[in-house]
Amino acid sequence: MSNSQAIAGVTIMLEFLIKEGALQELGSGTLEIVTTKPLDEARKEGQEKNQINIFLYQTNPNSAWRNLDMPNKVKPGETGKPPLALNLYYLITAYGKDNEDTESQTLLGVAMRVLHDHPLIRSYDIDRAIAKKPGFIDQGLLDESKKKLLEDSNLANQIERISVTPNNLSLEEISKLWGTFQTQYRISAAYKISVVLIESQIPVKTPLPVLSRGADDRGPDSQTGTIPPLPSLTAIKLPQNESYFTVGKDLILEGYNLENSEEVHFGHPHLENPIVLTNLKDVSATQIRVTLDGSMQWLAGFYTVTVHVQESDRTRITNSMTFPLVPEVTAITYPDRGNRLTLTCNPAVKEGQEVALLLGDLAIPYQFPTPQSQDPILEKNLTFNVSNVTPGTYVVRLRVDGVDSIPIDFTKQPPEFKEDQKVTIQES
Repeated sequence: MSNSQAIAGVTIMLEFLIKEGALQELGSGTLEIVTTKPLDEARKEGQEKNQINIFLYQTNPNSAWRNLDMPNKVKPGETGKPPLALNLYYLITAYGKDNEDTESQTLLGVAMRVLHDHPLIRSYDIDRAIAKKPGFIDQGLLDESKKKLLEDSNLANQIERISVTPNNLSLEEISKLWGTFQTQYRISAAYKISVVLIESQIPVKTPLPVLSRGADDRGPDSQTGTIPPLPSLTAIKLPQNESYFTVGKDLILEGYNLENSEEVHFGHPHLENPIVLTNLKDVSATQIRVTLDGSMQWLAGFYTVTVHVQESDRTRITNSMTFPLVPEVTAITYPDRGNRLTLTCNPAVKEGQEVALLLGDLAIPYQFPTPQSQDPILEKNLTFNVSNVTPGTYVVRLRVDGVDSIPIDFTKQPPEFKEDQKVTIQES
C-alpha cells in the first residue's frame, strides 16, 4: 500500500512519462529539462532551454474513499483507520528555447498527447520507470534518487487505480493561479490525478472472536411487548409543588425493572468522579426517589444520571439521562455607590466552569482568582465588577454552565420575582 511518499511518486511518474514520450516523438535532446518547481521559480533568468515544468498546485480529499476501510486490511469485526485518499491537481507548463512560442506549443502538445495515451498510471509503467525487475531496460530518464523514492513509495502496489484526466480551468481560475505567484502567464494544461491512497500508520484493532453468546451459548434473549427486559430509565421528575432541581430536594427516577436498585450515580463534566448516592427511597420496579444530599460536593450545571441495579450474578447499569441542577443565590451584597457586587451561591462553583451574572440583558463574566495551589478553586462568594452597569433596579440571575438561577416565587399567583433576588445599582 502507498505511503507518505506517494505524492512525490506521482510527480516522478509524470516526469518519466513526459520524458519518455518526448524522446520517442521528438528525439534525443529536444526536451532539454523537466522541472517540478513553483511557477515563479520554474524559469530562472538566463535559462533559455526547451523545458516542461510539472507543478502540483492543489490537493483535495477524495470523498469516495473518505470513510472506507482498506480492503484486505480490516476484517469483519475489526476497526481500522481509513486511508488518506487524495486527488492531486497539476499544472503542466511548456517553455520554448529562447522563449519561442512554437517550441513551447510543440512541447505542450507532446506532454498532452502522452497523458492522453496514459489515462492510467499502471504498475507496469512504474516498474518500467524503476527498471529493476528482469526484462525492463533503464532508459536513463530518472536519476537514482528519484527511482529509489518511487520504489519506496509502494505506488505500484496501490489497490486502486490512478487515473489521469484533464482538468478544465476557467479563465478566472487560471488568472488567479498565475497571479498568486506574480509571474507572467505561459501556455499550460491542468490535470487531475485520482486517487492516491496513503495508508494510515495507526494499527488495526483486532479483538478476539466471540466464542459464545449468552449463558451456555443459547444466544440473545428476546421477548414480546414494549417493556424493556433490562433496567432502564424513562424520565426524571420533581415531587409535586416543585419547579426546579436544587441541592437538598428529592429526585424521582422513573423507568422499568428498578426494584433491585442499589446506587444512583451523578456525573458532571467538572467532577473527576461521579457522586454516588445510596439513600434510595420508595424503590419499586418503576420508580426511585433519592435526595440530593447537601453534604456532597455538588456543582451547578447538567448532570448525567445512571442507576446501578443488582441482579443475581451481576450489576447492571441503566441508560443515562440528564437534568439541570440549578444554582441558588442565597445572599446579595452591594455597598452603596460601589463598583463591586458579591453573590453567595449554593452549590459552589469550580474553576473551569462558565459563570456569569445576569442583570437585565447584560451578562458579566466571573473571573476566578489566581490559584495559590494545585487544588481546584471552589468559590461560594462571587464578586463581579458592575461599574459599567446603568443605574437602576435589576433582578439578579446567576448562570453556571448554561443553567440559570430561578429568581421567581412560584407560590404566588401569578408568580412574582423574589424581593431578595433584586438589587439597585446606583451611580458611583
